[in-house]
Amino acid sequence: MIDRNIGNVERLLRLAMGLALALWAYQQNALNAVDWFVVVIAVALVLNGIFSRCYLWYVLDINTCGTERGNRQADYTCP
Repeated sequence: MIDRNIGNVERLLRLAMGLALALWAYQQNALNAVDWFVVVIAVALVLNGIFSRCYLWYVLDINTCGTERGNRQADYTCP
Protein backbone atom coordinates (compact mmCIF):
# COMPACT_ATOMS: atom_id res chain seq x y z
CA MET A 1 0.00 0.00 0.00
CA ILE A 2 1.19 3.51 -0.71
CA ASP A 3 1.93 6.11 1.94
CA ARG A 4 -0.56 8.85 2.70
CA ASN A 5 -0.06 11.62 0.18
CA ILE A 6 -3.11 13.87 0.60
CA GLY A 7 -3.25 16.66 3.18
CA ASN A 8 -6.22 17.49 5.38
CA VAL A 9 -7.51 20.42 3.30
CA GLU A 10 -7.41 18.37 0.11
CA ARG A 11 -9.06 15.45 1.90
CA LEU A 12 -11.99 17.63 2.93
CA LEU A 13 -12.32 19.09 -0.57
CA ARG A 14 -12.29 15.63 -2.18
CA LEU A 15 -14.79 14.30 0.32
CA ALA A 16 -17.13 17.26 -0.22
CA MET A 17 -16.90 17.04 -4.02
CA GLY A 18 -17.43 13.29 -3.95
CA LEU A 19 -20.50 13.60 -1.76
CA ALA A 20 -21.88 16.41 -3.93
CA LEU A 21 -21.44 14.35 -7.10
CA ALA A 22 -22.98 11.28 -5.45
CA LEU A 23 -25.96 13.34 -4.29
CA TRP A 24 -26.40 14.73 -7.81
CA ALA A 25 -26.32 11.21 -9.30
CA TYR A 26 -28.78 9.96 -6.68
CA GLN A 27 -31.29 12.63 -7.71
CA GLN A 28 -31.29 11.55 -11.38
CA ASN A 29 -34.34 9.63 -12.60
CA ALA A 30 -32.44 7.18 -14.79
CA LEU A 31 -28.69 6.80 -14.98
CA ASN A 32 -27.04 6.72 -18.40
CA ALA A 33 -23.36 5.97 -19.11
CA VAL A 34 -22.18 9.49 -18.25
CA ASP A 35 -24.07 9.44 -14.95
CA TRP A 36 -22.48 6.09 -14.04
CA PHE A 37 -19.07 7.58 -14.83
CA VAL A 38 -19.87 10.43 -12.42
CA VAL A 39 -20.80 7.84 -9.77
CA VAL A 40 -17.45 6.09 -10.22
CA ILE A 41 -15.60 9.41 -9.91
CA ALA A 42 -17.66 10.27 -6.80
CA VAL A 43 -16.79 6.96 -5.15
CA ALA A 44 -13.10 7.46 -5.97
CA LEU A 45 -13.13 10.97 -4.49
CA VAL A 46 -14.87 9.80 -1.31
CA LEU A 47 -12.40 6.94 -0.88
CA ASN A 48 -9.47 9.34 -1.45
CA GLY A 49 -10.92 11.64 1.20
CA ILE A 50 -11.38 8.85 3.71
CA PHE A 51 -8.05 7.06 3.30
CA SER A 52 -5.77 10.05 2.40
CA ARG A 53 -4.26 8.19 -0.52
CA CYS A 54 -4.42 8.98 -4.21
CA TYR A 55 -2.82 6.65 -6.73
CA LEU A 56 -2.73 9.36 -9.41
CA TRP A 57 -0.79 11.62 -7.04
CA TYR A 58 1.50 8.65 -6.30
CA VAL A 59 2.25 8.12 -10.00
CA LEU A 60 2.81 11.87 -10.52
CA ASP A 61 4.97 12.01 -7.34
CA ILE A 62 2.81 14.68 -5.69
CA ASN A 63 2.50 14.88 -1.91
CA THR A 64 0.25 17.53 -0.34
CA CYS A 65 0.54 16.33 3.25
CA GLY A 66 2.87 19.07 4.45
CA THR A 67 1.26 22.05 2.76
CA GLU A 68 -0.90 22.97 5.77
CA ARG A 69 2.15 23.90 7.86
CA GLY A 70 4.25 25.19 5.00
CA ASN A 71 6.40 22.05 4.75
CA ARG A 72 6.97 21.16 1.11
CA GLN A 73 9.63 18.53 1.64
CA ALA A 74 9.64 15.71 -0.88
CA ASP A 75 10.06 12.98 1.74
CA TYR A 76 7.45 14.32 4.16
CA THR A 77 4.76 11.77 4.96
CA CYS A 78 1.57 12.32 6.88
CA PRO A 79 1.49 11.03 10.43
